[in-house]
Amino acid sequence: MKKLKKCMVLSLTAIVMITSMIPVSAAKKKLTVKAVYNTSTKIKGKTKKRYQIRVKIGKKTYKKKASKKGNFTITIPKQKAGKKLTVKAYRKKHKKWKLYAKKTITVKKKTAKTTVKNTKSKYPGKEDPINLEQVNKDLASGKTMIKGQTDLGPGHYYYSINYTGLKGTAKVGYVNDYIKIDTDGETVTLKATKGATLYYTVAGEGEKSLLQLKEPTLESDCLKPGQTTSFTCYDYDAGENGNLHLKVKAYKNGKLIAISYFYHYLIRPLVLR
Repeated sequence: MKKLKKCMVLSLTAIVMITSMIPVSAAKKKLTVKAVYNTSTKIKGKTKKRYQIRVKIGKKTYKKKASKKGNFTITIPKQKAGKKLTVKAYRKKHKKWKLYAKKTITVKKKTAKTTVKNTKSKYPGKEDPINLEQVNKDLASGKTMIKGQTDLGPGHYYYSINYTGLKGTAKVGYVNDYIKIDTDGETVTLKATKGATLYYTVAGEGEKSLLQLKEPTLESDCLKPGQTTSFTCYDYDAGENGNLHLKVKAYKNGKLIAISYFYHYLIRPLVLR
């Protein structure tokens, strides 16, 4: 009898030891619920396969059976942020559904995602300063360089150097926004627009080539914003090709923002003998 009792004690001890070695997680109930927002119309989560999920909202209970893998999705009406919902999982035992696990969640407020647009243009801003040193290097190279857009009027940037082999020509920046040049053949008119101040040098083709014409400086002739000046065919020798050479720099807030070195058509006056 003593031996029997001793064996029973040892057996019970072994059972306790084996039981204590079973991982706690094995007994942990499985019910996970994904975040629910005030814009959500579904509650999603995971439990054990074929278990029934219930959510009571007001007087109505919404039910759904989990899939073979335990996934579930219950369709619900949108709820206000801060609302608490209790999600319950039931298992079937003896033909009756018995509560297995429950989880209470709070409906979160959905904040709109702010899409950051790439507003940075591949071209400089209208009032960004021009790198004059680089422009002069490009002009000296004698090579045609077109990095910006074509001459499309105000609102368009372009970087045109030695255009189509015309050495010394340059249009850099938003030229048509700040430097307005019109010609009717008899007169070339220069106007400072959009708050820019213009410094310029001018000569007829019969007097100097564009390359010989001095670069405008802050000591050159000047037009304040809104001012206009004109050059006529009677005041300048337009040469055989009938061109007026005009170099203009536009400044605003102390920054060089546009350059126009170009030819402008003038009628050559006929000399009657």
